[in-house]
Amino acid sequence: MIFPSYIFFLVFLPAVLVIWHGYRNRSARLILLTVASYLFYGWWDYRFTALLLFSSAVDYVAGNRIHASDVASTRRRWLLVSLVANLGVLAYFKYYDFFLTSAVSALAWLGLETSVTLLNVVLPVGISFYTFQSMSYTIDIYRRTARPANDFLHLATYVAMFPQLVAGPIVRYSLLEKQLRSAPAARTDPEQVAEGVWLFSLGIAKKVWIADRLAPMANEVFDSGGAVDAVTAWVGVLAYTMQLYYDFSGYSDMARGLGKMLGFEFPVNFNSPYKSADISEFWNRWHITLSNWLRDYLFIPLGGSRGGFRKT
Repeated sequence: MIFPSYIFFLVFLPAVLVIWHGYRNRSARLILLTVASYLFYGWWDYRFTALLLFSSAVDYVAGNRIHASDVASTRRRWLLVSLVANLGVLAYFKYYDFFLTSAVSALAWLGLETSVTLLNVVLPVGISFYTFQSMSYTIDIYRRTARPANDFLHLATYVAMFPQLVAGPIVRYSLLEKQLRSAPAARTDPEQVAEGVWLFSLGIAKKVWIADRLAPMANEVFDSGGAVDAVTAWVGVLAYTMQLYYDFSGYSDMARGLGKMLGFEFPVNFNSPYKSADISEFWNRWHITLSNWLRDYLFIPLGGSRGGFRKT
């Protein structure tokens, strides 16, 4: 299921909002949100909901074991379990065929012919986003910047939350922890809901009225095989540039809007990136939650820029 669809806009979303705001019991609301999120994700292929359940279960156990132990080796071992499980799933679905075909091409270039059987793995929608998000849970507990979830339902809701499941923003558990513990039981804030409706409307306008209308122009140029004049080429490149931005930015706005309708505050994910003065500023404005995730959970732990230019 996708946001700009009749089934989502006319059936799914109204049903979720009516039931959500009709209850103020925390458990009932979290059950509703989790079930709705699994339905949303499984609408395309129900089998992929097993990936959400797997990531949630592994990280729930690993997070509890990390929190319960003061032994450094035990904490590292359970963190490794989480990382291997999550990255293993991501590598299999997203990169297995890619690396296999690359290896075959490299061997062919060296004159070594080989035959392999590709798995033709179907890529689950949004797998990178919810994998990174789920990993941040155990990493934050390991760093003692977050507490474990109250129960499995609590974490399952966090991992599968449908507003930001397929395209971000990547919401860290440490940022959403207090909201998950308290906000779902809070009374409806009409102003917050109104802001959510406005953001969702803005996002869907970016996606449907701009990105989707620019897509045919970009596709026509890129599918031409390069047989176009300079003006047409520039039109194609600029159309794709704006299509990409308004697609990602639109989905992020829709996600934040849906979050507000449910009483959650998600971080801003785009901040006028095409106004940037240099590439460094661009990555601080474009898909901000992904750039920050890579910085805080990958780049800095590997040493950042402290080891000199070559190592960096």
